[in-house]
Amino acid sequence: MTKKSPDLHGNAPDNASVALLLVDVIIDLEFAGGDDLLTYALPASGNIALLKRRAKLAGIPSIYVDDNFGKW
Repeated sequence: MTKKSPDLHGNAPDNASVALLLVDVIIDLEFAGGDDLLTYALPASGNIALLKRRAKLAGIPSIYVDDNFGKW
């Protein structure tokens, strides 16, 4: 078994030749214009979910990058 970094909680390999990088895809839409953005966000979220499933089946790790206004 491959040893994994303790700070990654076993969720990601220590190294990978490729990865799916998801940037700023977690958002609550609680801002002016958020309702308008929802029209585009819902179809995009379905496409992102499909891409993530395909990456997982191919053994490609997914990495989420989001600071959520400095809260995370």
